[in-house]
Amino acid sequence: MSQLGQQIFQARKNKGISQEELAEISKINLRTLQRIEKGETSPHGDTLRRISEALNIPIQDLINYGFVEDIGYIKAMHFSGLIFVLLPIGNIILPAILWLVKKDQIKDISYYAKKLINFQITWSIITYVPFAISIFSWTAAEKLIPRFIAKSEFISWYFPFILYLVNFLYIVIAGILIKNNRRNFSPVSIPFLR
Repeated sequence: MSQLGQQIFQARKNKGISQEELAEISKINLRTLQRIEKGETSPHGDTLRRISEALNIPIQDLINYGFVEDIGYIKAMHFSGLIFVLLPIGNIILPAILWLVKKDQIKDISYYAKKLINFQITWSIITYVPFAISIFSWTAAEKLIPRFIAKSEFISWYFPFILYLVNFLYIVIAGILIKNNRRNFSPVSIPFLR
């Protein structure tokens, strides 16, 4: 069952309306309603409008029907990214697990999770690739990489430290902004998750 289909099903059940009654009131085909509730198809704009009017629920509320608002959980998911201090890719794995566990229950969690995970993946690439190159250059492949990169103390030690500090500050500041219900807090990142 799709998320929207599940929400339509739940709203219909809560109103005590059968599928036949909802199809008749909303003037849509019964088979169409059954397919929507099973998640076999998504309702088009007019169909969704008719269903929401028949259920007497605004479209936006129908889309978010059954979701709870839990800023505390969203903040906990966000602050779980601080695990990068102990585990190098924990900043991606732990928030992803926390998101997947509650993605069908908490309003706006997918928005925050995708922003966080996209930034953490981008940050990890920027942080670990130069460090890996410097480690790689110290091995037998030193001739493949220019000497100024291979011997650069800045790239090998200071650059990752600065990026660790930036990520730490990002997580703390963004967590505070979540508390104040601001939505656009994420820095530029590669959109791996849309």
